[in-house]
Amino acid sequence: MPLRSRILIALAALLTVIALLGAWADRQLMNTDEWTATSSALLRDDVVRQPVADAIASSVADGSRATAALQDVLPPRLQPLAPQAGALVREAAQRATERLLDTPKVQRLWVDANRVTHQQFVDLVNGGGTVIAGRGVVLDLRPLAIQVAKQAGFSGDRIERLPPSDRIVLIRPDQLDALRKAGDLLDLVSWLPGVLALLLFAGAVWQAGPARRRAVLASGGALLGAGLLVLVVRRLAGHTLVDAVAGDGPYVPTAQAVWRIGTSLLAELASVAVIVGLFALLGAWLVGPGRRATSLRGLMTPGLSAPLGAVLGGAAVVYLALLAWGPLTVLRRPLPIVVFGVLLVVGVWLLRAQALREQAASAPDVARADAPA
Repeated sequence: MPLRSRILIALAALLTVIALLGAWADRQLMNTDEWTATSSALLRDDVVRQPVADAIASSVADGSRATAALQDVLPPRLQPLAPQAGALVREAAQRATERLLDTPKVQRLWVDANRVTHQQFVDLVNGGGTVIAGRGVVLDLRPLAIQVAKQAGFSGDRIERLPPSDRIVLIRPDQLDALRKAGDLLDLVSWLPGVLALLLFAGAVWQAGPARRRAVLASGGALLGAGLLVLVVRRLAGHTLVDAVAGDGPYVPTAQAVWRIGTSLLAELASVAVIVGLFALLGAWLVGPGRRATSLRGLMTPGLSAPLGAVLGGAAVVYLALLAWGPLTVLRRPLPIVVFGVLLVVGVWLLRAQALREQAASAPDVARADAPA
């Protein structure tokens, strides 16, 4: 394989890694619908829902505030019981919060809060939007806290006095300039590296000349390596981020769950690259001159000799059965389904063409062997 093809494949592999990261950021971090779906999945996870319940319950019925309020209304003889009563109020709010977070109504409030926050984030990244009260990007959990307070039986005055601590500042105003610059870069990274990688892979195969099969093998290996590298980076970055955010504290499982769910699309994209790479490796090996590949093609030739429509129809039935079975999570989204379907059609067509050529080439030899001496 020429050196130029090797260089092009190496550059394409690097761009593939960048393209996978950019596509994940664009489709999961910058897509409001995708992010709200992610936030809904987060709330359904037990280890994430527990800290959310703690935060909301604390804003509704903090133990110290409840104790102080009870001391103001209890008779002097009962005031020593205020701390115990405050703790009971806090526990009641905690139980009510955990119960309500399982209900569709409150889950919709959570999703709506995340949708508003994410849309604010996207608008600010794209140069629009406004910074409200100098707080930057804010996740407002007050609607959830109000619902919990009503369920817990608090009066209207008590609900109106809920503290503002349930408005969580996610991005400070002084971070917005850097965020907007990152958004400008993301506009390019989300599509340009992928297009360039595809062109470089195609150019490497074209430049290889007679060694095109080896170039396809190398391209498949590069795609496989790029996908595996992204999966490794995801795992290592997750460990580093969890250690930085949660340390050895009680919220380590929560941070791990947030990272796992928040980067689920990245894992799917990397898995697509791995499977496409394996597909290219298998296809390039199967059409090669090796003894085992030739023997396997010989076994497949009777089936591949059928009309093209019948062969492609059989492949489609197998593919649809695989989709219905659903063992691969990557085959639950439209784009991977289309990509793998196209690859399957192209691969079967090329394999059939090669099998028919070999069958035609071997026919004269068979005829001579069967001819009478």
